[in-house]
Amino acid sequence: MKITTELFLGDCKNELKNIPDNSVDLIVTSPPYADQRKSTYGGVHPDKYVEWFLPISGELFRVLKPTGTFVLNIKEKSC
Repeated sequence: MKITTELFLGDCKNELKNIPDNSVDLIVTSPPYADQRKSTYGGVHPDKYVEWFLPISGELFRVLKPTGTFVLNIKEKSC
């Protein structure tokens, strides 16, 4: 069995468009933490976070193989 590793660096909204359907075995992502990183990512208000992430998750699901694994890291806010 041949194992291939490809890493993609860039905005997922652009990069995912170039990946064929059902072609990825593993997705690991740590999206911006809503409005906690405004200076880096522009911030997403927590009330709009799901609305913002749903189109991205649809593309992730499109490229993920039916037998693939999806890891989503969202750290809770530290006080």
